[in-house]
Amino acid sequence: MLDQREINSNIDKFVYDLLDYAIYHKASDIHIEGEETYARIRLRIDGKLTEILHINRDNYEKLVSKIKLLSKMDISEHRRPQDESLKLAGFENVDFRVSSIGTINGEKLVIRILSTSEYEKKANLLGFSDNSKEILYEAMKNKSGMIIFSGPTGSGKSTSLYSLLNSLNSERDNIITVEDPVEYNIEGINQININEKIDFSFAKALRSILRQDPDIIMVGEIRDYETAQIAIRAAITGHLVLTTLHTNNALSSIIRLKDLGIENYLLSSAINAVASQRLVRKLCDCKIEDKMTYSEYELAKRFVDIDRDASIYRPNGCPHCNEGYKGREACEEVFVIDDKFRDLIRNGKIDLVSLNKYAKENNFKSMISNGLDKVMDGTTSFEEIISVMYDQI
Repeated sequence: MLDQREINSNIDKFVYDLLDYAIYHKASDIHIEGEETYARIRLRIDGKLTEILHINRDNYEKLVSKIKLLSKMDISEHRRPQDESLKLAGFENVDFRVSSIGTINGEKLVIRILSTSEYEKKANLLGFSDNSKEILYEAMKNKSGMIIFSGPTGSGKSTSLYSLLNSLNSERDNIITVEDPVEYNIEGINQININEKIDFSFAKALRSILRQDPDIIMVGEIRDYETAQIAIRAAITGHLVLTTLHTNNALSSIIRLKDLGIENYLLSSAINAVASQRLVRKLCDCKIEDKMTYSEYELAKRFVDIDRDASIYRPNGCPHCNEGYKGREACEEVFVIDDKFRDLIRNGKIDLVSLNKYAKENNFKSMISNGLDKVMDGTTSFEEIISVMYDQI
């Protein structure tokens, strides 16, 4: 167990113990936050923050200074945000990304944990149905066009993009990525960090790499018209482009690009497939069997064919899990763009009602439907699906 007294007696050991503790518990982030009279350390495990330790103000300031020093940050700068990477001996398969920002109670540090071993476990579209995988792999057989992943921050879309890149990685193709920042180093792929400090944006990076004879391009995120326009034009001129957008579902990605100013004829020509996903917590083996409530059944039958008396499972809780859950996996929706759908886009019928109507008529399976399948097979709970996908209900 962590002991804050080690901050005074052996701060290096405390830092290593903290990182080791977080990795052991499969945390994605460590939060170190100052309060008025104390500080706290929290871990994000399976998407939820859990407090693990209170420390006094003196130890907090020593700990922040030590981590900033290890990360090669300016330890005299307390107000301006800083971001640096951190690599430590003893953590060969793990990279850390450290972010600091000043608050009224001192600096807040967040350490993002990028575990190569955990990434490799997830690098096969973990949680995606066989049908969704088949749709995506079929879409990637086209050596031009665009595949878009959407979802909120922390939904796992970048990990899914890395998974697709891994499957495409070969010595016959020149694959280049533009990221902010590069999260995982993949052998055989040319990965580029954008750097706003030197005015090296996604758009400028894209222009440069198009002169590097690429076959496949990954754009970490489309944020503006300029980036969207260059990526779309790359997709219709013989390049396969993979990218992400911040939208709530797959079909909204098309509307988002339209709102950024991309013309209908370009959208209809460029996009091969759109996907969206959320990460849902998986029930631990200590789960307990139960029946659906009336309201749960009424909700479920709107999306899937379901037996009123079907069994479901609830979280229970044991020493081996976190509130009845252990680990997460993706819950997805994938839609391939066919010729009729391209005509719909080309003719300007780009509103959510028209797109959803066409998708339903063509057996599109929504994210909430896939989520309810996971409820019925005992992977997750009703409570988790409602919590994560409240905006899809």
